[in-house]
Amino acid sequence: MAETSYSRLLEFIFYFEDVNVAFCKWSSGKRDENGVYTMPYPIYDDRLKEFIQAVYDSDLMMNHYLNYIKKIGSVSDIVRGINDVEDMDTLRAFLTYFVRQERFCDGLWAKAAEDKIFLQILLKLRELTDSE
Repeated sequence: MAETSYSRLLEFIFYFEDVNVAFCKWSSGKRDENGVYTMPYPIYDDRLKEFIQAVYDSDLMMNHYLNYIKKIGSVSDIVRGINDVEDMDTLRAFLTYFVRQERFCDGLWAKAAEDKIFLQILLKLRELTDSE
């Protein structure tokens, strides 16, 4: 895996380092005239959506990522373990987890961005690809 194939993703490091970025705002839940409630949902910053699309466009997404995740433990174990990752497959599993789990947990992308998880993954990606 050549570093150049990930250069598009690495361009997002500065974006995730910026403490002034609002990664997400939430729509307000409401009740329509028929009494149907709409739940609040995340409205993501365009740049964050570009990052997610760049991840999907890369060859980093992994179908069997949950097998790697189970070996690590809980999500908090994943977050604590990012800096200790030494192989590309584990890093790919972590990234895939935080991208795909949005469909089960609205707002996960924002949480991963705000907690600098995406940043940590990108920094580790740069480190691993620099050593190849």
